[in-house]
Amino acid sequence: MSQENVEIVRRAYEAFNQGDLEGMVADFAPGFEFLPTGAVPGAGARVRGGPEGWRELVNWFWAEFDDAGAEIDELTEAGDKVLAEVTLQGRGKQSGVEATWHLWHLWVIEDGQFAYGQGFMRRAEALEAAGLGE
Repeated sequence: MSQENVEIVRRAYEAFNQGDLEGMVADFAPGFEFLPTGAVPGAGARVRGGPEGWRELVNWFWAEFDDAGAEIDELTEAGDKVLAEVTLQGRGKQSGVEATWHLWHLWVIEDGQFAYGQGFMRRAEALEAAGLGE
């Protein structure tokens, strides 16, 4: 099942890169929650609830940044969790400045659906949360 979880996560990032918001949330559980890192200015650090909360966060990102994308650097399975090392990028619509963020997203997959996600700015914290240690 864990390789299936990795593929579920991969599909969601691919949908993000294609601008397909509905494809991104296709595998989100109704009770999905996400806690952002706070690394992206303006995104906030509050829990986003359900697929609608995720849509809100992504729509905000797309409204602020042109050429938005998420490059998957590595996906690591850890049972019902998938740790994604990603590089987010975009060009500020107001400033024209290119921005990148190197982050880790921990996704918990239950019954083939995203149940929970959390963002991390530090690798060690992400590994600990995934139960992988350094």
